[in-house]
Amino acid sequence: MSLSVTELLYGSFLDLQLLNPASLMLATATAVTSLIYFMCPRLLVQMYFRVAVMWSGMRLKRVIDNKGFTFFYGERGHPKPGQTSMLLLHGFSADHFMWASIVQYLPSEIHVIALDLPGHGFTSDPLEGDDIGFKGQLQRIKQFLDLVGIDKCHVTGVSMGNPSRLFAASFQDRVSAVTMCCPSMKTPEDGQLIALYRAATARGISLTLDTCPLLPQTAADLQAMLRVVCYYHSFVPSQILKGAVELRKERNNFYLQLLHKLLLEESRSALENQLDKIICPSQVVHVSGAEVAAEESPNYIMPVLYHAVDMLSTMISLGTLLKSYQQFWMEAAK
Repeated sequence: MSLSVTELLYGSFLDLQLLNPASLMLATATAVTSLIYFMCPRLLVQMYFRVAVMWSGMRLKRVIDNKGFTFFYGERGHPKPGQTSMLLLHGFSADHFMWASIVQYLPSEIHVIALDLPGHGFTSDPLEGDDIGFKGQLQRIKQFLDLVGIDKCHVTGVSMGNPSRLFAASFQDRVSAVTMCCPSMKTPEDGQLIALYRAATARGISLTLDTCPLLPQTAADLQAMLRVVCYYHSFVPSQILKGAVELRKERNNFYLQLLHKLLLEESRSALENQLDKIICPSQVVHVSGAEVAAEESPNYIMPVLYHAVDMLSTMISLGTLLKSYQQFWMEAAK
């Protein structure tokens, strides 16, 4: 005997009622995630970033100055008397998220802040007339520390996030130790981007959004960029890459302007010219840059890794870096 449409629907409803609520939730979540993955990968990437930051133990916060400039940052723990806080500064076109995989493995007693630099993440864009180069960043970092009430900290920066070393040289009383990971600096051999920049400049051509390898416009462009800057190459689905590209595009014009500023000879020579002014314990985590730093600074040097720690890399690179941090932390505390 055949069943009517009403009976079939009613039977399906009863079947759903018999399902475990947890199974229903899982099925619904899977369906929604699949829909977002194909229809709006950007949202999925944003969700992943937020979950990764929360999983690391950081809470998202912001502080605003009297002119309305907003600093956004992730924080784990609280400042403690007699203990140095750690300030983490991200690389070019990144934000606080890039530190999530590192923060979750740092000793829990360390107070950690991962700051979004001006024009990155959720921090305000530089105001009209602001210096967007290293000098302007130094003043903003100092202003941020003043606003959150941190007198002294261990500053750690990656790549462009290395106003850390200039901050240590310019504000010696505010830095107890400095870690420079792959600092943007003059090196014995030009990297791919610098070589490209020099070649373009020699021909009278300026880097644009279409020609700059650090400002990918497509998923394929982003995959190519990751191959250049990451030592450990991990497979990333094209939809995820597409979502990440869409997130970055909002500030690409600012990123391009900033990049031109950072590629100037005076910016690239800034670290080399200031190394002798860094009096606190310091270390350089780099391959090529360590040679230059070793000639100018008597501080602890440990070359390791490539230009960036891939967020999806194996625990080998992460473990090496953390071992370096722990050894350095004990040395700096003496």
